[in-house]
This record gives sequence, C-alpha cells and structure tokens, in this order.
Amino acid sequence: MPSLLPKSTIQVRPRIAVEIRPEGVYAASATDAAGLLAQIASAPLPAGAVVPSLRVGNIVDRIAVIAALKKVLPAVQVGKGRDVTLIVSDTAVRVLLLDFDEIPSKAEEALPVLRFRLAKLLPFNPELAQVSYQVMSRHAMVLQVLVVAIPNEVLAEYESAVREAGFEPGAVIPSTLAVAAAIDEAGTAAALVVNGSEFAVTTAILRRGELLLHRTLELKSKTMAEVAALVAHEPANVAIDAEMARASFVQSGEDSEVAVAEMVQAGILHDAEDPDRAELELLQSISVAAAYFEDSLAVAPEEVLTAGTLSPEALGPMLAETGLHAREVLQSTDLMTTTSIPRGLLAGLRGALKS
Repeated sequence: MPSLLPKSTIQVRPRIAVEIRPEGVYAASATDAAGLLAQIASAPLPAGAVVPSLRVGNIVDRIAVIAALKKVLPAVQVGKGRDVTLIVSDTAVRVLLLDFDEIPSKAEEALPVLRFRLAKLLPFNPELAQVSYQVMSRHAMVLQVLVVAIPNEVLAEYESAVREAGFEPGAVIPSTLAVAAAIDEAGTAAALVVNGSEFAVTTAILRRGELLLHRTLELKSKTMAEVAALVAHEPANVAIDAEMARASFVQSGEDSEVAVAEMVQAGILHDAEDPDRAELELLQSISVAAAYFEDSLAVAPEEVLTAGTLSPEALGPMLAETGLHAREVLQSTDLMTTTSIPRGLLAGLRGALKS
C-alpha cells in the first residue's frame, strides 16, 4: 500500500493512526505490527468543518479540527512517539490503476513517466502534486500500477493541522486504501468493499492484497446519513444494465477511465421512478462494481464488505434483491478494547496500523 509521504523518523509504520473525516476525527493505536486496536478515541466536528475535495479549503474550520486532533491523539499516544499515519478522504485524492508495458525500476526515473501520463487524467497539475505508486501485478507482459496523487496544497492543509496538534504525519493514506489493508490477504476469495463517507462512496475490489478496482462516486443530492435513513425505510428496486456496465470495462487505456466515470455519473438505471435519489446513486455504484467483479473473476460476488458510514444494517434492505449480503470489514477480533464508536469508522485505522 503506497504512502503519500515518506516515513519521517522511523523505518516502520507509526503505531498511531488518525483519520480526519467530515463526520469527526478518529484515532487509534496498536502495540505491535499486528495492528490490533488497543486504544481508540474520537471527537466530533461541527457540520461543514471538513469538506474533502481536490481544491484548497478542505479544512474549513481549522480551529475545530486542530482541537479535535489535540483531544484524540494524546489519548491514544504510545509512549513518547509522535509519528502518526494520517488517513484522508478519498475525494481529496485521486487513485488510479494504470497499465504500462514497463516503467523504470528507480522511483526518480519512474515518477516523471507517471506524471506525464497523469497529466491527461487528472483535473489538477501532477507536477504540483504528491504522487506515489506501487506495481500491483504483471499479466501478459503488462504492468498494472496503482497510482495515488494529491495536490500539494491540499496535502499541506492536512499535514499542517496534525503538526499544529503536536504530532508528525509519518505517512498519509487515502481512506479506502487504508480499509483495504485491514482485509486479510491470506484468504483465497476476492472481496468487494464499499466505503462510505458523508458525501461520497468508494467501491473497491481486492484479491489477496491486489487492488483490482477503485472507484469513488460523490453523492449529488444527499449526505450518506440521509441515504442510509432513506434506504432503511424505502428499499430501492433498481437494476443496472449489466451489458452496458461490462462494455465500459472492456475498453483499454485512458479511455476506460473516462468511460467508467461517465457511466457511473450518468446513471444507467432501469425501472427507476426517481433516478436522482441518492440511494439509487449508491446502489448503482455497488451494482457496477459487482458486474466488474463477475466479469474480471468469472464468479459473482456473494457479499459486500462495509466500512465508513455504511453498515450492513443500512445496506441490507438495499441489497435484498441483488443476492448479496453485507458484513463489516472490522470484526471484534480486530479490537483489544471495547468502544461505542461504530466499527465501520475504525476500519481504516485498523488497516493503517497493520504491518
């Protein structure tokens, strides 16, 4: 899993992790590389205090965010260590899976190649961004490379807030990549993950540590909390045109990135009385990922792993007619302590602490 920042003062991942979300600030610590959550703390944020995006102004209420960090980080501090892994929202970064015939083995030579490619794909200048990458796989002489990019000015907002709270961001990780790291790589089955936040949902597919899909959809009409409430009372009966979904994924190169994004945002819905409803946007995102899962792995997914603000209880009614069932990424065995904080909000912390 790539870090957007180099390690600061130590050679292993920090034993403290913190996630800055629109819903609040969440922190945890682990006693060793197993990453079991030993201490957990959270602090709420005022509505609108954090608005993740690719533009400057993510941290709107800086005073509130720093105060929350000063509350939770000392509460989980391990000894005198002040290095932390910082988790940021998916909508503040861009995560892409790109195919290459080959890339240079040295990072200083590979990064210019990646930035040249990213210039055609990103809505910001990759020369003014922190870029990290990791080779995911090699199939039929094609390298699939996971690339993560965040504008320097956006990154500076988050890291400076952590520093003002008295800690040092030793690594920075996007939310869903942190959640992905919490999933057991030893299992043979692939996993379909849905990670919700207040204004967006990310779907991802993983197979034994390899990321096969990562798609973030910003909800246009309602927050995730409103979506969950609506779905609980009014389960949506929506189907995705599977052939159209598959067609968008068989394209190659940069065109496939554009096709997928346009398909998800356009709303390829059938029999939907109100296609603007946010719960339909959410179901569509999951259905498209499920179609890609089946097409890529030649087997249909049986379950959805939930994280963030989405819970199995919220998704259950929505998935009733899809044949999928939902369960949480984080299990009781991942915790060394009890907490009233919803497990979904701790999944990224678990992954960030797991080495």
